[in-house]
Amino acid sequence: MGTIFGFMKNLGKQKLGDAGRSLTEAIVSWDPEAASQAEIETMIEDLDKITREAANARQTFQKDNQQADAAKANYDRHLQAAEILNQKVETAKTAGNEADAQGLNASMDKLLKQLETLRPEVERETQDAEEAKSVMEELEEFARMAAEKLKTARSQLEAGKRDMQRAEMEKKRAQERAEQAERLSGLREETSNLGVALSAMNRQAEKARAESAAAGMKATLLSPEKSSEDKNIDEALKAVSGEKTEAGGSYADRLAALKK
Repeated sequence: MGTIFGFMKNLGKQKLGDAGRSLTEAIVSWDPEAASQAEIETMIEDLDKITREAANARQTFQKDNQQADAAKANYDRHLQAAEILNQKVETAKTAGNEADAQGLNASMDKLLKQLETLRPEVERETQDAEEAKSVMEELEEFARMAAEKLKTARSQLEAGKRDMQRAEMEKKRAQERAEQAERLSGLREETSNLGVALSAMNRQAEKARAESAAAGMKATLLSPEKSSEDKNIDEALKAVSGEKTEAGGSYADRLAALKK
């Protein structure tokens, strides 16, 4: 009975129960196969305890019932003796034998006092036997229920494990669909490892190209103008800049240029 009553006593400890449920759920999610086997082993241990308690309760009932039967049999024997003695008293009175009647009356009074003492004892022994029988029947019923539960435990746990696995897969698929929808709507960037690495590489490449273009532009702006390697183009550019070409310049112009 200790297991049953202990369970009922601890049932009201809500916070401790919540912590226990959280730990159990974590263990089940980590290793459902081991958790299933542990649950079955626990049920077997509980059944062993209940059956032992039921067996002890049956022995207690049998002992109390034997004592109750013995007490009742002893009481009935004294009661029958009192009835016989009472008949003798009545016979002595009818016969007018006062001496015998007085002796029989004394014995009858003594026997009735014994019966009055025995009756509460019989009632107490009978009540003890009834209580022991009630406890025995309750424990035996618990044992039958635990045995039936254990018979179907394996199939129920397997079904529960499959249902949990299906639910987990459905959850992952739903999360993936939600993330895909968020990415398509622009609310979320690619978060996979490949996406993160590839995005980083693309950003580095774009940064390098931008820096290269900037450096090239700077070099072009700071470098002196070079010949285009085409005489006609060079003369046209010098004409735009107001410079004189060597072919069209006089000695005076050239001397003037040197004086400058």
